[in-house]
Amino acid sequence: MKKLYLILAVAVTGIGVALTYYLFEAAVHSSINFIWNDVFNTDTNRLLVLPLCLALSLVYFGLQHYLDKKSEHTTTHGLAETPNPTIANYLKVLLIGFFSLLAGASLGPEAILVPACMIVGGFIGLKLFKSDKEAVKLLGAAGFIALFAAFFNSFIVGLLSVLIITKQAKVKLSAPLLLMAVVASGASTLTLAVVKGHGLIQFPPMQWTLTLNDFLAVGILFILGAAAIYLLGSLHTGITKLYLPFIEKHAWWVNALIASAGLSAIYLIGGPLIEFTGNESIQPLIDQADILGVTGLLLIILAKILAIAWSKAIGYRGGLIFPSLFIVAALILLIDQYIDTNFVYGMIAALAGMFVADSKVKILL
Repeated sequence: MKKLYLILAVAVTGIGVALTYYLFEAAVHSSINFIWNDVFNTDTNRLLVLPLCLALSLVYFGLQHYLDKKSEHTTTHGLAETPNPTIANYLKVLLIGFFSLLAGASLGPEAILVPACMIVGGFIGLKLFKSDKEAVKLLGAAGFIALFAAFFNSFIVGLLSVLIITKQAKVKLSAPLLLMAVVASGASTLTLAVVKGHGLIQFPPMQWTLTLNDFLAVGILFILGAAAIYLLGSLHTGITKLYLPFIEKHAWWVNALIASAGLSAIYLIGGPLIEFTGNESIQPLIDQADILGVTGLLLIILAKILAIAWSKAIGYRGGLIFPSLFIVAALILLIDQYIDTNFVYGMIAALAGMFVADSKVKILL
């Protein structure tokens, strides 16, 4: 009977995670569009980026200071330690993360949604199984798997994310763990289908043909992907070492002033395409690639890497996986200026290079 309850609890976790993802993503997307685009039209009125970023950063850093003071002066990644599974912590994680992204952080929602969705599973586990710590941990892991399925709106990606669980928890893949992944991923994707949600990243149609150009482009993109991560890691480390000793001696609002000033300057130099997570800028970037040319694409890549490093090192909350996909897209378009490149093969190669480099840099996860 307990096993049946556990399977049902995993399914409920998958539903709760899908709804959390859907509502949070919709809230962030709608709010950014309304404030940054509709009200202030910062794409055209570029100088308004300065006061808007400042005002929203004051809200974000203020909330962080008063609601989660322990996280000040630290840089956390997507798989940071999960808070106790309570409704208060669930709301706190989402609220602070929401204002970080709204303030313009060039980061992704995964570092916010990962702990929030693991709290969903842990909370359900506590309510149903109380003192059974293993069941609570299992449901927290189910929340993580369901979130990856929601991110890509893909049952298969949800299943594959169980490999991350086994690596992080240092456990072997087993039949019960695989069954949990099937149920969590299935419940999440079915829920998104009902509410008509979509994944955060939409992949272009796959072309299976391979040419000599594809092999050449894949090799170059693997190297460029690795180089991008080494550059990102170096910038992040440099900014952190210089900045943390300074800000530890000053009030939170000083942090907000400096953080927003730096982010605004990078955005004014790099342009609207490098702002925010970057997933919604991929298609406009593809459309404008020929106009931007090699010089414009190089500027965008470097500015985006700097914006990500600054956002993470300076104290904004968010992850690096989804912004990195924007860099991957820009690298593919850069190589495509010289070599006709298969987008999907290029994405796989650049991401592989990034993850190989990250085994030493350790910044993405």
